[in-house]
Amino acid sequence: MHPPLEPLEPGAQVGRWHVVERLGAGGQGSVYRVEDAENPGDFYALKLVRSVHEARAEREMALMMVQAAHPGVARVHGCARWPHPRDGVLGLVMEWVPGPPLHLWAEQGDVTFRRLAQASAEVATTLGALHARGVLHRDLKPEHIVMREPDGHPVLLDFGAGWYAGAPPLTTGPLPPATLHMLSPEALRFFWNSPRHPGEHYAFRPTDDLYALGVCLYRATTGLYPFAELWPPDLLQYAIVHQTPHAPVAVNPRVPRELSALILRLLAKTPEDRYSSGEALQEALAAMASREGAHWDAPVFAREETEPQRARLPERPRRSWSSFPAPRPPKTRQRSVWPWAIGLAAAVWWMVMPGAFVSREAPVKHEPLEEWTNNGRVDPTSRRGVEPRPFPNQKLAPCTAKLELELSGACWLSLKQRPPDCP
Repeated sequence: MHPPLEPLEPGAQVGRWHVVERLGAGGQGSVYRVEDAENPGDFYALKLVRSVHEARAEREMALMMVQAAHPGVARVHGCARWPHPRDGVLGLVMEWVPGPPLHLWAEQGDVTFRRLAQASAEVATTLGALHARGVLHRDLKPEHIVMREPDGHPVLLDFGAGWYAGAPPLTTGPLPPATLHMLSPEALRFFWNSPRHPGEHYAFRPTDDLYALGVCLYRATTGLYPFAELWPPDLLQYAIVHQTPHAPVAVNPRVPRELSALILRLLAKTPEDRYSSGEALQEALAAMASREGAHWDAPVFAREETEPQRARLPERPRRSWSSFPAPRPPKTRQRSVWPWAIGLAAAVWWMVMPGAFVSREAPVKHEPLEEWTNNGRVDPTSRRGVEPRPFPNQKLAPCTAKLELELSGACWLSLKQRPPDCP
């Protein structure tokens, strides 16, 4: 096994490519912009992977060079190894796509809804062509849709989690590597039921990619995700499966109502209620882009709206409706319940009313504060305002004072007493 790689400095040479700058890093490795030493002025992206991910990188290269070869997908030009040309770690040399990702491109202040609909139709065309070949992206998100400069065409990146017929699986779990807030409701339902069907893997479908594209368009038109990616995982999963997000036009009144309805259709809870294919979605978006109306030629965000301000959804996790307060010590005197009730009503109003606002900018990443954490577990059968049902063989009341909480006749531990890494 190779030792951990140190970041390459500008000027380092990997095969015939000179490192110009580091573009980013992740769990699989680092990406650099490199220049072809034999053809100065030709720039590429070098994805230098960690040794443990070499099989995945080889799989990605095979996919992008054959099944996923398309004008709307970044091309693979070759490979290299570093530091030794035979025994070093693998690097993929791919097309360097200069330009911003979809969500940042939409926030530039001069991108109109007509132009956004046209670009989205191109993405739908690319997905439709890939799906017709049996190729699924499976990790589509705004960062993986880059608006190429100077022609302004969208290009799909990063097929590391992609799927094609005969591809070896990437994990032994029920789901492949994925981004939680981009997963479809049906994928999460399968994940919830996976303990009953050990060894089974979720079969992604084109409608999963189209759902993820809907999340991308929601982010591009509102500056926010349908459900905040920083919410606790249990709350985020529950919301994706059961809750309907605010309509984009309710978050950003500039969004044309037709486009808002199209995005909500992509985010439907069942695949049958979404567009059936990339071609069908492309036709709908192209028709919208050709309509007349000043609202289609209005910018997605006015320039003054791209500055930090208050928008609609919480930037950080809030106490969920499935949380249960810890037992309070006995009160020494009677207190009015009205201040507490008014505070609770205000908190609920802040979470659910369309008029509540938080920042339209991408949220700053914060660690959840202790008071925001959940004391109760959210599971697929939980409903708002209903206490959770006991699990089989769970301890029943009476419960241990100051340690356990009684709900539905069963004893529950607070989050602090939960075993590590409990799902």
